[in-house]
Amino acid sequence: MKVLILSFSANKVNEDSYIPNKKGLTFACVDECINELDKKNIQSKHICMNYKNIKKCMACGKRGWGICLEEHKCIIDDDFNEIYNIMKEYDGYIFITPVYFWEMSESAKTFFDRLKRCDAFNDNSKIKGKKFISIACAGGSGNGTENTLREFDTLNHFMNMDMIGRIPVTKFNFEEQKEKIRSCIHKF
Repeated sequence: MKVLILSFSANKVNEDSYIPNKKGLTFACVDECINELDKKNIQSKHICMNYKNIKKCMACGKRGWGICLEEHKCIIDDDFNEIYNIMKEYDGYIFITPVYFWEMSESAKTFFDRLKRCDAFNDNSKIKGKKFISIACAGGSGNGTENTLREFDTLNHFMNMDMIGRIPVTKFNFEEQKEKIRSCIHKF
């Protein structure tokens, strides 16, 4: 079993960070997932998508469908196709995004828009049917977590995947939600 963790926050711990906390909520969730996967001897890889060059979908070509509809790859020359191909090598996924303006982060929306374009209508998909956990991390009140998780419901609908966890995390419930993260990881 191999699980790929994709996170969508720039809050990486380093001395030059302008962010006041040493580790943000999204990266705390990444660490929790990695630790639990390690305990279960599940091979994992974490990719911080904010450090990848992924441009927004251009809805190019005839009727807004470029080569993505028929060739199941994107014509834009950036890091998307590399990550898309890496995903095919994994058995499951954990998607962790901060909540901004009651939605998933901009980098998450950009990536998932292109993923749906390239794979939602792919009859030979190497991603469909695979298990995934969605985690929405809100540093404030947490009001936007449910909207963000609904965006993952939409992804799940079009990608025909198997969502085994749908976890709202806030700075107030993080300690409690660690147990939910652990129990979802045990479903892989």
